[in-house]
Amino acid sequence: MQLVDYLNILNRRKGIIFVTLIIALSIIAIGITQIPPEYTATATMRILTARAGGVDYVEYDIEYAKRLIGTYVEIANSDLVLEQLAKDVSPLPTIDVTVIEDTELFTISATDTDPEVAKFAANKLAEILILQSREIYGSETNILLLEPAKQPTEPSSASPVVVLALGLVLGLVVGITLAFIFENLDTRIYTPNEMRLAAKLPLIGDIGNSSSDHDILINDHIMGEAFRRLRTNVFAPSQHQEYRSFLITSPVPDDGRSTITANLAIITGQSGRRVIVVDADLRNPMQHKIFKVDNEVGLNDVLIAGTPVEDAIQSTAYQNVDILPSGAAPLNPEALDSAEMKSVISHLSNKYDAVLIDAHSSFSVTDPAVIAPKVDSVLLVLRYGWDRKEVLQATLNHLELVNANIVGIIANRTQLGVNYRLRRCA
Repeated sequence: MQLVDYLNILNRRKGIIFVTLIIALSIIAIGITQIPPEYTATATMRILTARAGGVDYVEYDIEYAKRLIGTYVEIANSDLVLEQLAKDVSPLPTIDVTVIEDTELFTISATDTDPEVAKFAANKLAEILILQSREIYGSETNILLLEPAKQPTEPSSASPVVVLALGLVLGLVVGITLAFIFENLDTRIYTPNEMRLAAKLPLIGDIGNSSSDHDILINDHIMGEAFRRLRTNVFAPSQHQEYRSFLITSPVPDDGRSTITANLAIITGQSGRRVIVVDADLRNPMQHKIFKVDNEVGLNDVLIAGTPVEDAIQSTAYQNVDILPSGAAPLNPEALDSAEMKSVISHLSNKYDAVLIDAHSSFSVTDPAVIAPKVDSVLLVLRYGWDRKEVLQATLNHLELVNANIVGIIANRTQLGVNYRLRRCA
């Protein structure tokens, strides 16, 4: 994967990242308001190192001093000393005794939400240690308070700004991690390149995501260019010059198949070719609504009632484009697998330069699979961020079992179309 692929993933999953970030910051903000700041006061103690020798030569027993400091640290943390401290300070603040390396010093730190209590506890513990030393070593004590604890004026706990900054980083890390986890679990196809790799078919069309509520998209300059490129690829002389009948289907409903069929027909008619749109989606016909024609008589009537096909064909408001709607006869998808259906396609192929057949989605029903062997080629419409890889593979398997001639895929509502729009407007 390239950097742009990772950025696309983050862009698709930005909602997850945003929600995770908000949750993390909210929890931390609540914690900051509920947990009071803490203050730390520190007293510094000195151990008097034992000396030997005379006026001209003094020797310090460093090892003994180290052991002595360790002894006082243990005494300071002992239950006996802490119980004495608890008589004057309750509840006990957090006590920390730390040795300063390579010195005669160690520190006593007390942390509490009250700065005055922290100061008092540190100095009180130092006083208790000195008293303990006198009890053990007599009046010649070897420990003294070098620097008493002062009342702190600033909290020792992390500032709210620092905590929020850490929360921001943590929220981003968790959010990005979740984004990639969800991406790996999501089998939907998000780019034309993914479509091409998953289907193992050429990409012959890339239709952008239009903001228009209308079914006729070619009036928009950018969308019109996209359909012209699709027309060029579909009718490329070097590849499909003998093809006249095209079945246009998709794995699942709402892929935009009917809209693409209608717009491809209109843009093809503008090139001078005579085109007919056949609405073979008997379960959910849409072409009569797109072209605003009557649906009383259509394909279903031709196949079931024996209505002459010429009587069912209607003209449209678009140059060189006719339509054979689905018809209002009782639903009978079995008629699509009849010899009459093959005869209708053959008749229309002889009369028109292009026969575009809009069929139901291929994954849930067998309608497209029974039509596919009767046409010259099949075009498969896939919708950006909608179709799943496993559904696409099942659809391809259904069509391949009937030896369908799938010539390519049309990517619908892709981000490439948006990028193309931006480049043209720049």
